[in-house]
Amino acid sequence: MSLLSRARLSPLGLGLGCIAGLLAVGGFSACSRPTTAPAPVAAAASPQALPAAATPTQAPPEGESAAPFRAVAPVATVNGKPISAEKFNAELDKLIGPGAKIPTDRLRRIAHSIIGRLVENELREQAIAQNNIEVTQAELDEVWSDYTRRFADENGKVDEAGLASELKRTRRSIAEVKEQLRQQKLGQKLTEKLGKVDVSEAEMKQFFDGNPTSFVEQASRDVRAIVVRVAADAQPSERDKAAQRAKNAYEALKKGQDFELVAKEFGDGAQPPLHILKGSTDSDLEKVAFEMKVGDIAPPIRTRWGYYVIRLIEKNDQRNKTYGEVREEIRRSLLSRKAFLEERRIVQELRRKADVIEKLPF
Repeated sequence: MSLLSRARLSPLGLGLGCIAGLLAVGGFSACSRPTTAPAPVAAAASPQALPAAATPTQAPPEGESAAPFRAVAPVATVNGKPISAEKFNAELDKLIGPGAKIPTDRLRRIAHSIIGRLVENELREQAIAQNNIEVTQAELDEVWSDYTRRFADENGKVDEAGLASELKRTRRSIAEVKEQLRQQKLGQKLTEKLGKVDVSEAEMKQFFDGNPTSFVEQASRDVRAIVVRVAADAQPSERDKAAQRAKNAYEALKKGQDFELVAKEFGDGAQPPLHILKGSTDSDLEKVAFEMKVGDIAPPIRTRWGYYVIRLIEKNDQRNKTYGEVREEIRRSLLSRKAFLEERRIVQELRRKADVIEKLPF
C-alpha cells in the first residue's frame, strides 16, 4: 500500500490511526487539509483577465447577516484554465445549508478559503496530467475497501445504514466519495514521483522509545462464535425463533458436538474467530467473554446483531508490544507524515511558479 493511504483508515487496536494521531497526520484531499490561508496570488495581467464572479445582487453592509450569494462566473484561473462558478457553488453548498444567514465578512473568508482549495486542486490535477500519473482499478478497490472498513461490524460486514448516515451528514454521494478517494490516490502518487520521502531506522526507534504508552496491547479475549442473526426491530415471533436456535446450538455444543457442524445447522454458518477488546462495541459480549475460562461455552448472548453462542479459545493479558511488532506500523505512519509535509511543499512550489488569478464572488 502507498505512503498515505492507510494512516487514517486502520479501524482496530493501536494500528496506524493511534500513531497517526500522535503525529497529527493531515489529509491530502481538499476536504481534510489544514485550513490555512492560501499562498500569495500571482500578479494578474490586467483587471479584465477574469470576469466578475459576483451575482448582480447588491451585498449587504459589512457585518450584517445575509444568505450566501451565488457565483455566476469563474472564480479563478490557473495557468489560463478557469475554475467555474459551478465548482465554487458546489463547495459552498457543502459548507453552508440552504437559507443559512451568516455575516458578510465571514462569508467572504469562507469564499476565499474555498477558492484557495480549488486552486490547489487544479494545480495538482495539472501536475498529475503533465506527469502521466494514473491509478488502477485494483488501487481504487483497495482504497474503497479501506474507507468502508470503518463501518464494518466485528465480522467484517459493512453497516450500510451507518455508511448512509455518514454520507448524509457530509452531504456526499458514494460516487463523490469514490472520486475523492481517487484524487487522493493520484495525489499520493504525484508526491511519490516528485517528492523525496524516506524514514531511517534511527527515526523509527526514536519514535518508539519516545512513546512507550502508545504501544500497550490491551487485554483481550479470542472466541469462536455461532451467530444467529435477527434484527433489533424484528417481530417478537422472529426473535423467539432466533433465541430457540441459539439455545439449541448451545445445548448441542455442551453435548460435545462438532462446532462447525453446529454452526451450520443452527447458526448463520462458520464465523471467523472474534477478537474482543476491553471497551468493545458490545458490552454484554465483552462482559461474558472476560468472565470465561479457556474452553468454556457461554449460553446465548443477545446483542444488537442477534444471538451469540461463544467458546473462549484464548486469553490475552495487557502487555507492552515490542519494537519488532510495531516497526512496520511506525514506518508507515512516519512515511505518511513526511509525505504530507512533502505534498505541501510540492503544492506551494507549484503555486509559486503558476499564473493564478483569484476573484472573490461577493
